[in-house]
Amino acid sequence: MIDRTRAAARTSARAAKVPSDNDAVAAQQAAFDREMAERAELLREANAMRDMMLQQLKADDEALKKYIAMI
Repeated sequence: MIDRTRAAARTSARAAKVPSDNDAVAAQQAAFDREMAERAELLREANAMRDMMLQQLKADDEALKKYIAMI
């Protein structure tokens, strides 16, 4: 004979495990999304710094050309 109490306990244990697996996957996805958002922000900052550096180099080059022209 099948013990209905044990069968119900096994079924509820399996059912209880599924949401925790979904929670773990959701937590992993959220962590991945946060990491990618942070990485994207760091890349945007690096690009902005590079653009500023290039603009400064161009300005320095123009100033040097003007100094040379004055000689």
